[in-house]
Amino acid sequence: MVSLSKTTVGIFKDSKICKLIIISCLIFISSFSSINLFAQENSDCMECHTDPSSVDSKVRVDHVTGEVELVSMVVDEEEYHASAHGGEDFYCIDCHADLEDSEGEHYPNLQPVDCVTFCHDDPAATFLEGSHASLMLEKGVQLPTCKYCHTGQKSKMNTPRADNLEHRGDTIEKCGSCHEKYYRSYRNNLHGQVTAMGYVGLDIATCVDCHGQHTILNSTNSESTLGSENAKETCGKCHPGAGASFVKHVAHPGYKDVGYYKSALIALKNIRKDPGEIKGIVKSPQTLLTVLFLAYVGLLVVTFAQFGTHMLLSWLGSILDDRKENKSDHG
Repeated sequence: MVSLSKTTVGIFKDSKICKLIIISCLIFISSFSSINLFAQENSDCMECHTDPSSVDSKVRVDHVTGEVELVSMVVDEEEYHASAHGGEDFYCIDCHADLEDSEGEHYPNLQPVDCVTFCHDDPAATFLEGSHASLMLEKGVQLPTCKYCHTGQKSKMNTPRADNLEHRGDTIEKCGSCHEKYYRSYRNNLHGQVTAMGYVGLDIATCVDCHGQHTILNSTNSESTLGSENAKETCGKCHPGAGASFVKHVAHPGYKDVGYYKSALIALKNIRKDPGEIKGIVKSPQTLLTVLFLAYVGLLVVTFAQFGTHMLLSWLGSILDDRKENKSDHG
C-alpha cells in the first residue's frame, strides 16, 4: 500500500507524465462533448425540411442505375413516422452520416445513402448469394436494387413497413413485371382474385407470403418455403391445420393459359418418344382443374346455344305467324 502511494506521488511529480494524463482526459471528455454537441435530433432537421419555403427540390442521380430524377426535399412528417424508418430510435444522421458533425444549415449535395453497408448487409447478402439472383444473372436480367422493391414514393426515407397495404399490393405488381405467366395464373386463383379487387390484407397471400422475400427458391428445392417439407408450415400461417391434401392446392392454375394447352398437345404428339411427359401432365392437379373448367365452359356454351336457338326459332315462328295472319286478312 505504501509503495503504491509512493509510485502515485512520483507519477504526479513528473510534470511530463502529468501533462500527458491531463491531455488524454481532455481528449476523452471532448470526444463525448462533441458528440453531444453535433448529434442532431430529428426535430432539428424537421424545422427546415417540413417548411416548403425553407427547402427546395434538387436533382438526384441514382449511384447504381444512373437514373436522374427531380426530388423535393420537403418531408411529410406524418408519412415519415409511418414509414419503416420513422421509429423513435432512428435518426436522420443514421443514414446521412456525412451530416453527423454538422450543425444548422448544411451543403446541399450529400453522399448517397448506402442501405447495405451500414444496416442491411445480411438481407442483401442473402438475396445476392441466392439462386434467384444467380438465375437472373445467367439470363442477363438486371438485378433489382433495394430501392426497386422497398422504396416509397419519394425516397428511401419513405420505405414502407412490411405490413403496409400499398406496399403489399405493389409487391404483386413488381414480381409480376418479371413473372408475367405466374402473375396471370395467380390472378386466376382465389388469392389473386381478391387482391385484384384491391384487398391486400394480411389474411390474403401475396407473392412474398408464399415464396419468401430475399431467399426465393424453386418449389422443387427442399429448402424452399413451398418445398415438400415446408409447404404445410407456410400454408399453415393462414390456414391452421393445413395437411398433406391441402398443400396440393394449385396456386397458379393454368387452365386459362394458351401455353398450357400447347405443351399438352406437344406432349401428346411425343407420347411414343417420351410417354412419361404425358403421364406427368395427366397426374398433375392442373389436369383436373382444366377438365372441370372445360366442362363448365362447355356446359355454358351448350346451354346458351340451346337457349339462343330456341329464342331464334321462336322469333322466326312469330314472324311467319304474323305473315299468315296478314294474308288471311287480305284474302
